Amino acid sequence: MAVFRKVVERNSFSDAAAELTMSAGSVSKYVAALETHIGTPLLARTTRRISLTEAGGTYYAKCVRILDDIEEAEKSTGQLHPTPRGLLKVRAPISLGSAHLGRTIADFLARFPEVKLELTMNDFFVDPAEQGFDVAIAIAANDREPMRGARPIGRMARAVVAAPSYLARHGEPAAVPDLKRHNCLVYNRGQVPDEWHLIGPGGDRTVRVTGDCRCNNSQVLRESLLEGAGIGLLPTFLVADDIAAGDLCVVLPGWTPESRTLYAVFPQPRHPSPKVREFVDFLARSFAVDSQWRLGFSNEA
Repeated sequence: MAVFRKVVERNSFSDAAAELTMSAGSVSKYVAALETHIGTPLLARTTRRISLTEAGGTYYAKCVRILDDIEEAEKSTGQLHPTPRGLLKVRAPISLGSAHLGRTIADFLARFPEVKLELTMNDFFVDPAEQGFDVAIAIAANDREPMRGARPIGRMARAVVAAPSYLARHGEPAAVPDLKRHNCLVYNRGQVPDEWHLIGPGGDRTVRVTGDCRCNNSQVLRESLLEGAGIGLLPTFLVADDIAAGDLCVVLPGWTPESRTLYAVFPQPRHPSPKVREFVDFLARSFAVDSQWRLGFSNEA
């Protein structure tokens, strides 16, 4: 009924799908199933427009009243229990474990003692609705890669780094193209992991790197870099302490890699529960004040 109402109000299957964060095919199937259930067409469809049938007009008016009553009932019930409570199931990338995530979770649970949190960490994004998560934390290349049912909650700065021992043996790159002759350790997830995009005073530069190690875990690459294995491109929250201690050096300090966007993905984006809403807001605030997410390298690429 809610899908049917949205199609009528937007006078478009595709526009309704976009607002409901569904595919147009799914919206069409919902309406067709509703018509089959009722036993009469509700919409007259042509190649140019859609319109209500006589039965559809009557049914739409009743749908509006029913759905508004349901929404009012849910709002009034929610006001009785505004405090977050219950089991919260979260999925997050493994690398975020090094971003003080444990400290953030501890602070959140202390703030909301009626919440129990179950955290699953892996580097393979899953649909939270299909896997039973209340929220999934995901990382995307930038804001130009919208994710259905997702909310941006932070920017993840990155840096090109190497150990002093590696640079002493092989020299430090003076320009972006110099990276081609170095052993670059590659995080091999993403569309083109061998291409590093850097932004500097000369504009944008892309360099295709090579090396003897590729891995889908940033923490493993960090450990190899600390041993002097090569040059890597990693999130600043992973290497901030190493840079401060002098165990890793920023390579090409005038050039900044494109940052990444951190998203919270909801199975029900329009009406997240209090526990989900508070947790995501808590994460966003935590990442916003944590200097290791910026470390002077952050950009809005």
